[in-house]
Amino acid sequence: MKTRKYFKSGLIIILVSFLFSCKSDNTNDAIFLPKISGKTGEILLIVKKEKWEGDLGQAFRDLLAHEQYGLPQPEPIFDLINITPGNFSKLHQPHRNIIFCKTGKDIKEPKITIRKNKWAYPQLIINIDAPDDASAIELLKHNGHEIINRLNTKERARLNGYYKGLMEPDIVKSIENSHHLHLTIPTGYSLDVDEVDFAWVANEPQLISQGIFIYHYPYTDTNTFTPEYLIEKRNYYLRKYVPGPRDGSYMSTEEILKPEFREFEIGNRYFAELRGLWKLENGFMGGPFISLSTVDEVTNRVITVDGFVYAPGDKKRELLRQVETILYSLKLQE
Repeated sequence: MKTRKYFKSGLIIILVSFLFSCKSDNTNDAIFLPKISGKTGEILLIVKKEKWEGDLGQAFRDLLAHEQYGLPQPEPIFDLINITPGNFSKLHQPHRNIIFCKTGKDIKEPKITIRKNKWAYPQLIINIDAPDDASAIELLKHNGHEIINRLNTKERARLNGYYKGLMEPDIVKSIENSHHLHLTIPTGYSLDVDEVDFAWVANEPQLISQGIFIYHYPYTDTNTFTPEYLIEKRNYYLRKYVPGPRDGSYMSTEEILKPEFREFEIGNRYFAELRGLWKLENGFMGGPFISLSTVDEVTNRVITVDGFVYAPGDKKRELLRQVETILYSLKLQE
């Protein structure tokens, strides 16, 4: 069992009224495609300039470029880049995320079509077709959450595929043995704290820290999955196991900006997610965090995996997405 670590100061909505279809990709053909281009979290929107500058473009910006919740400095949820149809070329075809939007009287009904790996791998293409701008905007309003979910899920899948090829097998095995769960931990992370009910895995290149906390406790209260209860438990474990560099300092949850709480299922398993900011009590550090909590019905435990970022002066959206991807790799042992 490792000694206590000190934090270093240097550091789906289903569509009802519209058609939403998916064209399946051929995995065998995908191996012959070029790799995707573009930065993580980047989207090319192919739409006419006058549409981009009007209400339709604003609807896209409101949906895909609004400020992401739970970051200390403003960052959009995606980087949205407009390319006109006439300027879209072979240079743009391999991009990771492409949205084509077309409106016209020849289009009979509004619809969204998903296509994967048309020009590159692993690529996501979304086609939005509507008879006019108003119906296209309505399409976005009704299906915005699903569009965002598809894009985020795809970005996590890409990162997870990359991490699987760079796993730290000793850390993964140690977590499986001690805590009876699996996380895909990539190269660069170290297991810095491993207690009976808590583990801390950290990646700390110069001036940046990314950390994963694992903690668990008996499932005894039907009110466990409320934001208040989960924050209380989070603060308990952080105070106990995550001290700061100064005497009396420790990590805690910032509640001036209330953590965002949502509930969802993945593969019939319930999850509760918190997304917000952490702070250092009796100190001056802070940053974003995200946590996932679920019930291990075999052992009757509540399991929480929690990821944080400390990166003063740097953008944090993609650093947080990296730890989020690790959290979403969670698998419980049968």
